Amino acid sequence: MVSKLEKEALAFAKKKEGTKPSKRKKISLHNRSLKVGYRDITIQVVTPSIVKDNANEYGQYFPHKHSIEIQTAQKPLDEVNTILHELLHVIIMDTGETQKGGLLADDETEEKFIYNLANYLTQVFRDNKWFLTYMQTQFNE
Repeated sequence: MVSKLEKEALAFAKKKEGTKPSKRKKISLHNRSLKVGYRDITIQVVTPSIVKDNANEYGQYFPHKHSIEIQTAQKPLDEVNTILHELLHVIIMDTGETQKGGLLADDETEEKFIYNLANYLTQVFRDNKWFLTYMQTQFNE
């Protein structure tokens, strides 16, 4: 059963599909912040350095600096996935499950869990754009 709000969100999304592509300015992530719990997590977009960083990683969370670094020049979908991935690291760390005895205390287990969750969330948001609109309307109520 589809709720009234879901129908409204779907109608809004369908209406937008029939219009010209949006000419919205791309939102830059650099120096933006996300409120997570009691902290503001700063996002830095950086050029990868093989000496400084592991060039195979697109992003990294620095808990003591309250910051996330993501590599520049990613494809839009990869950038979304990366920021979701790093945000999940912030959230999971805040739950305490990465501490000794926690469900995700092992680094490899934590990384696999977050990797899969970020990939699925990115796919759900990409494949169901109406759902993002629905959530925005719900947050504004």
